Amino acid sequence: MLGLATALVATSFRAGRHVRANQFVLVDDGKPAATIVVASSPSHVAAFAAHELQTHIRLITGATLPIVRDGGAVTGNRILVGESTITRNRGLANASFKDQEYLVSVNPSEIVLMGHDAAKSSVVVEADPPEIFDPQGTCYAVYDFLEKCCDVRWYAPGAVGIDYPHYSTLAVSSRKIRRSPAFRFRQGTYLPVYGLLQAIWNNPSAADVRLFACRMRLGGQPYAANHSFYGFYDRYLEANTQHPELFEQAHPDWFAKGYAGRPPQMCFTNPGFVAQVVKDASDYFDGKGTKPGAQANGDYFALVPMDDDSWCKCPQCQAELNADEKNSTFFSNGWASDYIFGFANKIAREIKKTHPGKYLATLAYSSYAYYPRHTRLESNIAVQLCLHTRNWWAPAMERNDTAFYKSWTTKEKDRPIYLWLYYCFPEEIATNGGWHCFPGFFAHTLDRQLKMFARDHVRGVFMNNLGDYLDTYLTFKMLDDPSIDVDRTIREFHLRYYGAAAEPMEKLYLKIESTLMNPANYPDSVRLGNRHEHQTEELAWKYLGTADRMAAMGKLMAEAEALASTDVEKQRVALFRHAFWDYMVEGRRAWVSKQG
Repeated sequence: MLGLATALVATSFRAGRHVRANQFVLVDDGKPAATIVVASSPSHVAAFAAHELQTHIRLITGATLPIVRDGGAVTGNRILVGESTITRNRGLANASFKDQEYLVSVNPSEIVLMGHDAAKSSVVVEADPPEIFDPQGTCYAVYDFLEKCCDVRWYAPGAVGIDYPHYSTLAVSSRKIRRSPAFRFRQGTYLPVYGLLQAIWNNPSAADVRLFACRMRLGGQPYAANHSFYGFYDRYLEANTQHPELFEQAHPDWFAKGYAGRPPQMCFTNPGFVAQVVKDASDYFDGKGTKPGAQANGDYFALVPMDDDSWCKCPQCQAELNADEKNSTFFSNGWASDYIFGFANKIAREIKKTHPGKYLATLAYSSYAYYPRHTRLESNIAVQLCLHTRNWWAPAMERNDTAFYKSWTTKEKDRPIYLWLYYCFPEEIATNGGWHCFPGFFAHTLDRQLKMFARDHVRGVFMNNLGDYLDTYLTFKMLDDPSIDVDRTIREFHLRYYGAAAEPMEKLYLKIESTLMNPANYPDSVRLGNRHEHQTEELAWKYLGTADRMAAMGKLMAEAEALASTDVEKQRVALFRHAFWDYMVEGRRAWVSKQG
């Protein structure tokens, strides 16, 4: 499908035989005019990247460029993919590139697409993507080339989500790019896909989603931080009858005091517990693997309590809590900040002695979200801030998130800061409550947020679930390059994805987004309040999806359906109706019926 946005993007190809002298010709009048060259024993990353390049050029032109190994016969000019003897002779090898760095170099006689790659061999199937945290700079180079030079877009997993032009002759102009993605860690809860995103993505397979994640450059730096002590119950409280082999020794004193039955937390001041966590972290960094329930990846070992605020009631633990924060009106507060980060410091001091260069990963979450009042963290502690970025329609939520975010990023200039973004709301709240939410579209707010995060040198972002279709795409693109123009990208998306139906579909998206994110559309309790807020069924359908707004949006939906002309345009519009519009109509109908 030739996207209608061709006039909006700087294309570098010519149809037919009208090729400029300074261009590299890949395909000439439907026939291969170049050869893809890989190493004699290419890495899995390079073999996969070459396969992806070949696949997309075939989609665009119908021609299959040959792939040969070092020293093989070459027809036409060369496209060098990944490290090879030829690139090494030019001074370009894996070691020439920093982690995640890649090169796209195009001149009239040669293209070089390569970067820092994992050294894994290509004994696996070449069509299988590399593991998400494997170094894969050559993949980044190929995808950058396909987007910027060949006008390919991946808007969603699977065939329905890809957009590319059709040309019999494909020639690209000279250019040179050497860069790395802006955020070092880029990840989300992307498997399994469910709910609204599953519907708008046309129920993609796990393989399609994994390939989409690769094409969108998710992964990067290996990193993990999540609740990491649940395994202690089976190891040190009592034997699990399903897995008795996990039990090591009874240490009930390591668990929270003052609770009947199963303790809800650990005793984070207990010296024995502290010593065991130090040992677990040391074992991990020594290459002995992780214990049950532990969270770790690469150079990071997580220290995150259970997912509740039922802290140990022993005198030592209670003395470290900031009692005046206990009844905060915000989910994110500082009641336990000194307590939890004080515990993290004890582990960090010991690990610093034995494993310099390794990090303990913590969350700034719930009652330990705020910057601690009295504790200054050790330098080998990374902090991941948990932000309700899709709830910034509530002014107090934005103020609270921004205040504690700024306290960490301004006071901790050299601290590795990561983010955990709650893209799961509002859908998760609605699903758990048995009602339909007003969709959480927030493109212009996420644009403002991600540009701020980049300016503040945030290392990486984890998305707790993936949000909605366009917001997901925009987030992925901005994690790679936050300087993109969001309005231009929204326009290009709608023109290319919906074709003749682009105008009403864009208006519909923007209407839903502006309705959700404008505080003026909410009651005084939200606009003027000073507390944590989530969308409720009443907010969704009394204040946001009103009868008048739904009628106006319904007209846009009908207009889009009438204008969609090609089969793919009709399919994509139908997916939006099924995933979002029918869902919204049913949500309002159900709410109105409850009013009697």
